[in-house]
Amino acid sequence: MNYNEIFKLTADTRWNVVAQDENMWRVGIYHPEYNSAREIDRLEKHSCPELFICVNGQCGLLLREGSREHQLTMNPLEAIMVTSYHNGFKVDNDGFFIVAERTDFTTHFIERDKP
Repeated sequence: MNYNEIFKLTADTRWNVVAQDENMWRVGIYHPEYNSAREIDRLEKHSCPELFICVNGQCGLLLREGSREHQLTMNPLEAIMVTSYHNGFKVDNDGFFIVAERTDFTTHFIERDKP
């Protein structure tokens, strides 16, 4: 990464870190691999909050709080801070998330009983 230079954001992989302040924060492009919440078989939860910003098309998040799951559909330029178990899915194929998070955290995964 070059500092003080403009760079393009592309969503050509599932996850790509595009900027970071080592040992502090990082920002990545998250292009969900799932096309619907039904396809999601695993949820994750970090030990710190994550900021999700939807861009370039609609995207969705499946959130689990306690034993309750709910789906959110987000429009471009909408954002959410996530602290619960979650995973993302595409609504529009071109949609993706910009995600900001700490660089040092732990992640816990749970398997999902798909409906």
